[in-house]
This record gives sequence, C-alpha cells and structure tokens, in this order.
Amino acid sequence: MFGWARQRRQLVDEIEEHIALETQENIDAGMSPDEARRAAQRKFGNVPLALERSGEIWGWYWLERIVQDVQYALRGLGNARGYTVTLILTLALGMGAVATILAIVDSVLLRPVSLPESKQLMLLYAEGRREGTGVSSYALSYKQIDALRRYVSSFAGVGAYNTLVRPVDTKSGTKMSVVTEVSTDLFATLGVKTRLGRLFVAGDAKEQVALVSDEFWRDELQGDSKTIGLAIRVSGKMVTVVGVLPANMRFPQGTAEPTVYVPISLNAQGADDYMMDSGSTIVRIRQGVSKETALENTQQIFAHSDEKNAAMHNQLRMVSYREYLTGDVQKPLWALLGAVAVLLLIACANAANLQIGRAASRMPEMEVRMALGASYRRLLQQLITENILVSLVSAALGSLAAWIAVLLTRRAYGGQFARFDELSVHPPLLCAVALLAIVVGTAAACGPLLSIRRQRVARGAAKNVTRRSKLPAILVALQVGLTCVLLMVSGLFLRTFRSLENVKPGFDPHDVTTLVLMPKDQHQDAQISRETETRLLHRFESLAGVESVTMQTALPFSSYNFVLDGTTEVVGRPFHDGETAHYSMVSTDFVRTSGIHLLQGRSFTQSDESGGTLVVLVNEAFVHKYLAGRDAVGATIHFHRNPGETDADIPFAQMMTVVGVVENELEGGDLGAPYQPMVYIDYLHLPKESLLSMVFSMMAQYAVRSKLPESTIAAELRSAVKQEAPEMAEMTLRPMEQGIADSLKQRRLALRLVGGFGAVALLLSAVGMYGVLAYSVTLRRREIGIRMALGSSRTRVTGLVMRQAGAMVLFGLIPGIAGAWAAGYAVRSFLFGVKTLDPVTLAGVALVLVAVATAAAFMPALHAAMVDPMETLRAE
Repeated sequence: MFGWARQRRQLVDEIEEHIALETQENIDAGMSPDEARRAAQRKFGNVPLALERSGEIWGWYWLERIVQDVQYALRGLGNARGYTVTLILTLALGMGAVATILAIVDSVLLRPVSLPESKQLMLLYAEGRREGTGVSSYALSYKQIDALRRYVSSFAGVGAYNTLVRPVDTKSGTKMSVVTEVSTDLFATLGVKTRLGRLFVAGDAKEQVALVSDEFWRDELQGDSKTIGLAIRVSGKMVTVVGVLPANMRFPQGTAEPTVYVPISLNAQGADDYMMDSGSTIVRIRQGVSKETALENTQQIFAHSDEKNAAMHNQLRMVSYREYLTGDVQKPLWALLGAVAVLLLIACANAANLQIGRAASRMPEMEVRMALGASYRRLLQQLITENILVSLVSAALGSLAAWIAVLLTRRAYGGQFARFDELSVHPPLLCAVALLAIVVGTAAACGPLLSIRRQRVARGAAKNVTRRSKLPAILVALQVGLTCVLLMVSGLFLRTFRSLENVKPGFDPHDVTTLVLMPKDQHQDAQISRETETRLLHRFESLAGVESVTMQTALPFSSYNFVLDGTTEVVGRPFHDGETAHYSMVSTDFVRTSGIHLLQGRSFTQSDESGGTLVVLVNEAFVHKYLAGRDAVGATIHFHRNPGETDADIPFAQMMTVVGVVENELEGGDLGAPYQPMVYIDYLHLPKESLLSMVFSMMAQYAVRSKLPESTIAAELRSAVKQEAPEMAEMTLRPMEQGIADSLKQRRLALRLVGGFGAVALLLSAVGMYGVLAYSVTLRRREIGIRMALGSSRTRVTGLVMRQAGAMVLFGLIPGIAGAWAAGYAVRSFLFGVKTLDPVTLAGVALVLVAVATAAAFMPALHAAMVDPMETLRAE
C-alpha cells in the first residue's frame, strides 16, 4: 500500500548494509565476527524503532498503523471470544435502543411531513378568553376562511376540512367509514396528486362527487381500475367517485382507516351539510414570506371578516403543520430518548469495566511493548482502534435490531399515532449511530489505558503489595445511580397505572355492553330518528337476559361522546359569568343501568313525561359548585341568557327542576380527568320539537346491562337492530370494560418501554457488579489468604466482599436519588396519584438494588471464603 513494502525493503537493505560495514570495521579492529556484529547492532540502536520513525517521514504512515492495529485487534479479539461476544452484545443492546428511539424521533419530530414543501404548510386557529374558563382554541368559521382565501396575499393556498364518521354504502354493504369533508382547494394547497382520476375543482362544491383514499379503494372497491365514475352512498346521498389518492397520502395524517373525501357545500347560513359552520384551516405560505409576516397580514383580515366571531375569538394563532400533528407525542418521545440515553451510559460503563479487566490480563504484553519503545500514545491508538472496531460492530448489530423494531412499531401503531405510518431508518441516522460508536469507542479506551499505566507504576513501586483501582467501583456506582433513575421512573409509571386502574369511575362497568348506532341517512327527519331510537330501546329491554338498558349521549369511554357545554344559572343564586356545566341526555333507566349511586332524591320515572316541568339529575360536582349550602333537590336551573339574547342565540332555556343527586362519574375516556359539573336530562321526556332532541338524534348510544356471555349479548343486539332498525349502521359494539382498558393503551405502552429499559439496566448493573467483585477477589486472593492464616474467619471474609458491594450501591444511590427526582419532575405531566419523588417507590427501588447487589456479590463472596490460606502461603 502506497509503496510502503518496497520502501521498507529498501530501508532494511540499507540498514543491513550499514551494520555489515560496521561489523567489518570491528573485525578489522580485531574483534571476533559474533562480537563485531553485536557491537555494530548496539551502535546502530533499535532497528524496528528506526524503521517506524523512518516510515513517519514518508507520510501516510498513520494509515498503515491503523491497518496494523485493525489486524492486531482482530487477532486479539478472536483469541478472546467470550469477552468479545459479551462486550459486543452489551454495547449493541444500548446502541440498538438508542437507534430505535432516534429513528422514531427523526421520522416523527424532525423530518418534514411527506408532502411537497411541507415546511410552508401551517395550521391556523383562533384563541379566545372567557372569564372563568381560561383560553380555549377555536376553528375558523367558513366565512373567515373565505376572507383569508380572497384577501391575504401571503398565502399560496388556503384549505379547510372536518373529519367525521358516517355510513358509506358500496357493493360490499354498509360500513361506518371516516368521511372527511374538504374545501375544493385543500388538496391543491397540500400539493397532492391523484393515483386515478382528478382532484376536486371549484365547481365541485355544488356537485355530488367524492375522492377516496388508497385504503378505501383497495378494501371497499377491490382496487378496481374502473372505479372512476362509480356511485357510492355517503350519509344517505349518492356521490360519484372522481379520483383515488396515492398510497402514501393519508389525510389527516395518522389516519390509516379507509377514508372518503367529499367537498364542503355551504348553505345560505354559512353551514355545511353536517350543520357545521367552521373547519380546521391549513394554509401554504408563499416562498419568501416569513411566518411572522404572514400572521400579521392574516390578523388584520381576520379581525374584520366575521366581526361576531372575531370579537369572541380575537387572537389568531399559526403553528407548523408538523408541530400540530405531533403535539401529543413530542414529550413522550423526548422522554423515551432520555431513558435510552441513560441505558446507553449504563452499557458503556459495563463495557468499560469489561475492558479494564481485559487490560489487567494484558499487562505482560503491554510491558513488553513499552520495553521495546512503544509510547503511551501508541498504546492508546491501538486500544482506541480495538474499541472503535468493537463499537462499530455493536452499532451494526444495534442498527439491524433498530430496523426490525421500527418495522414492527410501524405495523403495530401506524394508524394510532400521528406520522407513525412514516417510521423508517434513514441513512443519516445510520451515520449518526456510526459516529456515536466512534465516540463511545474512543472514550472507552481511556479507562483501560489508565488502568495499564497505574498497574505498571504500582508494580515498579512495590512488587508484592496488592493495589486495586477505584475506577471499576466508580463505574459500577455510576451504573447503580443510572439504574436507580430508570427504575424510579418505571416505578412512578407503574404506580400511576395502578392509581388509574383504581380510580373510582362513579359507575359500574361490569356486565355492561355499549352499542353506538348512526342513521345511514343523516338527513332524515329528527322525529323519525327519535322514534327509531325509542323503539330500539324498548326492544333491547325485552331481550331475555337483559336486566336494564339506557341511552346516554355522554357514554363513558366512548369515542363518540356528544356533550353540550352550557352556561348555567341557578334560580335564587347570583349568576357569575363563565359558570358552565356539561349536559348529557339519558333515558329513564339511566341510574339502574349505569350502576351510579343515587345520593339524594329520586331517579327518573315514566310519570315525569306528563309533568309540566322538565326534571333533571345533577352530580356532586354540580352541587359543590352551584348549590353548596342549600338543598339541591327542588332547585331550579336553566341556561343563562344575556340581555338582548333570544331563542336564536340560546335555543334551549326551559326551566329544569333538580329531583336527584348522583355520584360523580368520569366523562369521556380519561381516567385521570377531573370530575365536571354534570346535568342529566331524560331524553324521552324532552318536548318532541326541542332543538336538543333534534341535535342529539344524530347518533344513538346504548348501554345494556346483562350477565349473558359477551358473544351472546352481541349477537342478540345485532339481531334486534337488523329487525327493528335496518336503517341504522353499527359504529361500535363492545364491553364497557374494554373501553376502559383501551383508554390506558398509551400509558401501558410507556410503562412497558420504560420498564423494559429499567430491567435491562438492572441486569447490566448486576453483571457489572459481579465482574468487578470477582476481579477484586482475584486480585486480593493473597491478602485474603494472609487474613485467614492470621485467624480471620470465612464469615468475616464473606462480609468483606459484601461490604464492598454495599459501598458501591450506597455511593450509587446518593446521586441516583437526585437523578430520580429530576427525572420524576421531567415526567410529572404523565403521573397521576403519585409524587415526583414518591417515598414508597424510592424504598422499593432501593430494596431491589440491594437485593440484586446481594445476588451479584454472592458468588464472589463464596469464592473468597473458599480461599486456602496454606496454598497462598506456599505460593509465597
């Protein structure tokens, strides 16, 4: 390579010629041939060193040294296969975990959205502050969106959308599908092309047309190339398919379900076909226009486009589309990245201890090399080369494991979390992992080199004195501290999970099956929907094995809750602005079916329908907030009207009388959510012409209490729907307990990941502690033998080793507790029912670490106790 071999041969020949000449001169001076040659060699000096120094003058010699070091390292590692495999697996474990989370962070949080020039895409929304409620976010009205489209020159495009779930009829039958209504210019704003057909055009707003996703095209339309022009029924309306989106286009991002897209069509009042007058807004900023400039220009138009809306929601906000998509997963991903970084540090500390132990066994080799003229710098280069080689192999194995893990994660969670369908291991990430391997390998070489230098100095100073390095013990203490952090976070997550499982929901979910239905024709008369839902309710009540049935618009742990948030006034009590309550529509048998406890008064009865006053139930939170200090039963409440407001502004202001108080129950699907003031209205006792009755008729949610097996009650309910209401489409049918379990999926995943990291860290710490103690016993074998010869018992020798293990755990726990507090504070938003530095969790972690340390120290302590003092003295 680079002519080194030829130059080296020439240099060797020149040296031999020089030594031969000097030898001849010595012979001529009267020396014997052997003595003459030895004298000539002594005069010339170290031939290998001369060759090496001459090579440095030629240039590029450092590369030859690297090649030599790599070859030497391969031979050495091949001769120590057990050590090599252990070291590679230890580092591969840490680097694989880091590479996996880095790949997820890179794909989800760092890389642009898979849309053309996605950095220019922004989401617009409004913010408004109301007294007592804080700041809330609001979608822009269609009138405001149209004004932005017309008058803001900073935008290259403005689009709007709303995502719904509606019945869709195809040749294969009726299914509930994701239906996204979009403005006709939305896909052009996003920069999307079609796979088949065309996108929406301006005139399509008044046409019955649709686009479909690739998933819908394949699953529901069998991937037919003749799909364009096919008619399907969406929410009771026949529409014609005009285009199919490409396979990599999922909008909204993270929606893996088959989706149908229909154009937004507005009526004279500015509402769409689904009675919505606002939508999520996406804009594309023109090239060369900053986000700040665009927002400033937009705010001016926004303030005058819809004065009534702008007065309530007067502040416009703009965030990048990517940030909007990933807002819910940013903190968990960064927290996981921190956890795997801790795991990598533990793996590196363990690897350093392994290398220190190997360095001790290589001391004779190193002494010979230094005696031949090798400098510490030269030894450092060889050690760094060996360590980098091991690190690169570990990084390759870790990257392969990361690729498999990312593939499995994408398949498992691609449709559950935003952008997880885009997960991939990109080439820049592999370069980053390789760079990390080089850094780890370089840093890890320092420990063995320091150990070699210390042992050489110690041997020269006192040959027969046992000297132990403190570095391995320090590294084990570091592992213990870092493991304490991971175990503490795992414990906090476990306690949070248990606390959520033990939350008092306020209702009895056992033996309750929930069923959510929707009319196939969303435009049918509200009175017909009400009659159908009532007929189904009575049919379900008549089924054999069914104890009770209720309808409830705010069905706990349902994805389709419909709750009215109304400003409420209690008669006889001063009204304060911002006092609101949540209103849920239920049926007469609500208390019995839900298992909620009736604390005061009575429940609904059939006779309430003939009464002149609408009766309601309220929960404890409502009583504490609005009726504290007075008798709740008999109190009168109603929606509050400001001066000048009419039925058009407050559509339902009928007086309501409280007849009972029930226990607080969880609303929505979050076990950790606080209880809200709730008012329960009997849906069947509402006036038939009531607007509330009409609004809540768009979807029917039933809770059925029955001890029948899950499959049996499901079959009975489906049969009843098919016979009594074939015009209703099933959205979900599942046990309520399954809904509760599903609400904990994200926390359960976090617990498994962090718990897995903690278990691996604990194993690495135990292995590291065992290795250090075993090595220490080997070094102290002479000392232990002398102690026992002088009368020390085996118990005291065992205690000597156990105290050494205890000291490492103690010195690791002190900084570990501080790190655990910091980690708990960092993840405090994920905790529920537990403090950031929970004493119970901390005590449990400490006990686990002590138990593991005891187990790791057992075998070295046993070996120490079995040392034969006579054998040791004879060896002396």
